[in-house]
Amino acid sequence: MDQFEALIKEIYTSVREDSFAKLTLSKPSEVGAKIKKVIIRMIMIKEKRHFSFVSRYSTKDITKNFNVEDGTDKIIQMMQSDYEIANLFTNEQHIAAERLEDGSFKLKRMEQSTDVKNSRSHDKEKQSLLSRQDYLKALGILNKKGHIQKDKGDKYKQINKFVEIIDGILRKNKALDGIDPLRIVDMGSGKGYLTFALYDYLKNTKSKNISLKGIEMRLDLVELCTKIAKEAEFDQLSFEQGTIQEMALDKIDALIALHACDTATDDAIYKGIKANASLIICSPCCHKQVRRSMKTSGTIASITQFGILMERQAELVTDTIRALLLQKHGYKSNVFEFISTEHTGKNIMITAIKDDGVVDTTKIQKEIDDLKALFGVEEHYLETLLA
Repeated sequence: MDQFEALIKEIYTSVREDSFAKLTLSKPSEVGAKIKKVIIRMIMIKEKRHFSFVSRYSTKDITKNFNVEDGTDKIIQMMQSDYEIANLFTNEQHIAAERLEDGSFKLKRMEQSTDVKNSRSHDKEKQSLLSRQDYLKALGILNKKGHIQKDKGDKYKQINKFVEIIDGILRKNKALDGIDPLRIVDMGSGKGYLTFALYDYLKNTKSKNISLKGIEMRLDLVELCTKIAKEAEFDQLSFEQGTIQEMALDKIDALIALHACDTATDDAIYKGIKANASLIICSPCCHKQVRRSMKTSGTIASITQFGILMERQAELVTDTIRALLLQKHGYKSNVFEFISTEHTGKNIMITAIKDDGVVDTTKIQKEIDDLKALFGVEEHYLETLLA
């Protein structure tokens, strides 16, 4: 691999791992060129990453934005023909590159020692809703300098987006107002990325008195999270070994189950409903149960004859019935994409807030029955549990 290919690979890697901070192109190849320098950063526009090119003239700057694919092509073209010096800054390193007379490149790698960070704001940087960094470092999201680790950019975005969603729910709804202490269970907490962030946000940012428990079947993760919680002095955060299906819940106020696979999401929703939780939040993945049950005919069979479309239809039907069943049991439900598919394929979120309004259970059940009939669904696991 020649040095230019190595440089391009570093750019692609920094983009993929979300560690790209800045790229500067200088020393124009053309004598008397009007643009003396180009500064390239990455920003977020409508939840999608874009390259922002700032072209520096003698008397003004002009900014143009490109999607990641087009921007990368433009960067390669400009380095090959328009500019002789390139400086790539990532969270971890600084690579200085010079194009020589024969067209080859000479690279010099250095440790990132400046205050350049991979800010993704477009106009004004959002203030983080999290108050602490120590647990994010212990979980491997941030490095010792507080920068996002090379392969954790997507996870960091998920964490912050999740907390933003919780913040919006608390501001717009009164479901959890006045509850002291606020009792929350995170079913299938895994390594605890979102569990720790939720605790930090509620306890330290919102100053709420909470009791938060993470339930996880893998003992090594329970022990790891317990250790990190102790070191962070998160005294009201605990972790316990168990499964969603078998865990008995006492009175809880909020239940969370993120990326619970297949029918584990239904088990979690069922537990939340039976515990009369004021708030239920799920991010489902895998929808095998309904897909196996579907037996389509007529026009619908034209769609479901294709495996990928069959899978997507199963996802839509599964989550729609989950939302309807939550409505039937007195919850105001919503289904939405909580983060771009650019960062994770598991991007659907179901939220349900306890509602005291009158519920037309007959009407909702008819919607469920009609949907099952249309797609030839014999049974929905959550409906079976609730029956």
